[in-house]
Amino acid sequence: MVVIDLKARYDPSKNKQQWLAHQVLERFVLYGGAKGGGKTAFGLNEGIRLSLDYPGNRGFMGCRDGTDFKRNAFGQLLKFLPSELYESPGLHHKTDQYFRLRNGSLIYYGGIGSEAEAERKINNMPELGWVFIDQAEEISEHQFLKLDGQVRLVLPGIRYKVILTANPDPGWLRERFIANSYPDHRYIAALPKDNPFLPPDYEERLRELYPAEMVRRLVEGDWDVPMTDVLIPYTDIRGAIERQMPEKGEAVGGLDVAEFGESKTVFIARRGNKVVDIQSWAHMDTEFSAGVVAELIRKHKLLCLNIDTIGKGGEVYVLLKNDFRVRAINASEKAVKEDRYINQRAEHYGNLARRFEMGEVSLPDNAQLASQLASLKKKYVKNRLQIESKELMRRRGLKSPDFADALMLAFIPYTVEREISIYRRGVRVA
Repeated sequence: MVVIDLKARYDPSKNKQQWLAHQVLERFVLYGGAKGGGKTAFGLNEGIRLSLDYPGNRGFMGCRDGTDFKRNAFGQLLKFLPSELYESPGLHHKTDQYFRLRNGSLIYYGGIGSEAEAERKINNMPELGWVFIDQAEEISEHQFLKLDGQVRLVLPGIRYKVILTANPDPGWLRERFIANSYPDHRYIAALPKDNPFLPPDYEERLRELYPAEMVRRLVEGDWDVPMTDVLIPYTDIRGAIERQMPEKGEAVGGLDVAEFGESKTVFIARRGNKVVDIQSWAHMDTEFSAGVVAELIRKHKLLCLNIDTIGKGGEVYVLLKNDFRVRAINASEKAVKEDRYINQRAEHYGNLARRFEMGEVSLPDNAQLASQLASLKKKYVKNRLQIESKELMRRRGLKSPDFADALMLAFIPYTVEREISIYRRGVRVA
């Protein structure tokens, strides 16, 4: 019999936070916080331990991007997983990306991909006993819930586990594990000062290198620091969801029409500063969408509907303009305040962000809208605001922000006419 000293490869007793995280009994554990806290090492070894404790177990470890997992975590996995446990012909399937251990347990690994890729990959996974996602701030809450749905493998006495590691982020992880602490959830803070394996000057060098906001997030593990490139802080979004306002004022709507793929057509209506309706449907022909929108305009008695007329939205606009007061918005055109904004998209989103900051928005608790708003990033080009393009968002594995765009359109003030044409029954009125 081969005796393997696992402690020689990984000894969590030397890092009190790692040790504490391994003792967690809750199903969902987030070991998160600063860089250098030993997060990835914890997640890998918790998965290995569950595979050894329950013969025949199956688990998946990975992150959103499979290349990132191979570059950042896979080398550590090979170091922590003793070769004596799997190294015989056929027991490490590199093509199919799994290890078969001598006790019958399987460890799958890799990336889960974008929303569409993740949907297919997770649906094709076998029943699992555990999941570990590194850099969990990069996946969506929907992907997290889908993965948890696969954790249902039946084994005697099995302890199910969904293990997450992450750097501080203002999104769904903070909401579930820190702001509200959902049932059966546990958060353990990971800080570099608790990791004895780092170079002695590691933390000091990061403090010298990073600006103050990054020090608070990535060195001190503070989840409440506004990220400088985020357009609308998550705390402002949650504040809008929890804020109660009367349905008082102008009734205005926004419509973002689906173009292709996974995108949706989204209609949002507000009365004053309170959003009163959110409707969405999968990609359909423009006549169908125009018919649905016509009924919604009548239902809410809208003074005006703002439509993104780039692409298919222009076709819907043409079908509606003779019977309803609709306004064509081309977000790529120049801004009114050209010295402050790259284009109209940046101008309208900048105005929306200020409404959130001033507490002038009330939202229903819609997960897709909240997630998309929190994902919007900004930057400044020669002192002018620019919003991250949809193409760049797709490269980050995010869907087109249809819900966020519809909200932005809905909050363009009806009284601001500018150079935009408004039609009613075929007659230009502005």
